[in-house]
Amino acid sequence: MGILNLFGFFKTSSAGYSSISINTERRIKDEWAKISELIKAGSPSQLRQALISADKTLDNALRELVPGETMGERLKNAKPKFDKFTYGKVWDAHKIRNNLVHETGYEPPHYIIKEAISDLKDALYRLGMRL
Repeated sequence: MGILNLFGFFKTSSAGYSSISINTERRIKDEWAKISELIKAGSPSQLRQALISADKTLDNALRELVPGETMGERLKNAKPKFDKFTYGKVWDAHKIRNNLVHETGYEPPHYIIKEAISDLKDALYRLGMRL
């Protein structure tokens, strides 16, 4: 156990690899509570905001786990951390988020947004988060 682990700065997986810091995990759990409230409210704008926040939340976790200047680079570097199916779903969710932010008039159905949020939550779970 390293000195940082002794003081609880980093969790360690069963394989002994460093994972998401406890402080980041707390921030992610707090953010996910806000995302859950947006989902419950259910308006189109709140669902869009929930997806944007969920994508950012996953990015915050990936920042501690893999190198990369952008979310796209970090996702590419995180490929070994996910099974093929989950990895594809995370990329799809990130693309939907990008379309929401960058394409005027892009309005996917609510169930597509909810599925993308669920896929991002699953990715966090697979990284060791318990939301």
